[in-house]
Amino acid sequence: MNKKGIVLAGLFTMTLMLISVSSAFAQATAGQKDWGILVAKIVMGFSLSLGLAGSAVGLAISFSALLGGGAENFFKNIAVALMPSTQGIYSIVVLFANMGNFEMDPYAVAGKAAAFGFTMFFSAWYQGIVCAAGIRSILEGKNTLANAMVSGAMPETYAVFALVMTFIMR
Repeated sequence: MNKKGIVLAGLFTMTLMLISVSSAFAQATAGQKDWGILVAKIVMGFSLSLGLAGSAVGLAISFSALLGGGAENFFKNIAVALMPSTQGIYSIVVLFANMGNFEMDPYAVAGKAAAFGFTMFFSAWYQGIVCAAGIRSILEGKNTLANAMVSGAMPETYAVFALVMTFIMR
């Protein structure tokens, strides 16, 4: 199995584990300790980690292509290479926006965080791939900076949709 398959299998396994555990905590009686807040904080931390890791992977991919162009093209194309960094910023925003919601509805916070984290991870990863292809096409003279920016913005739209949905979902 290749690296991508192993990563996907691991993420899928973690999701299944979190889903199976969170339903057991949701059935706690009044006399038992409510573990929901702890679960929500763990899932939110995992979501933040996924967003930041996705940005790191996307940046590594796009900057690899940027560095291949040499010093004379570095600053001309750096805007395209920096595009995957926004998912990490969105993850931090979602963390701070939900800090006060852990006590009110921890399971809603956990659900929003889980969906958001995976979206950030994969959109940043694939945005890095698209940006690297855009940088490569600019360096080969086949494309322009504007075309590469527009292509790189397409995976970004799904990150923005996920960000907006975390504020809409209750």
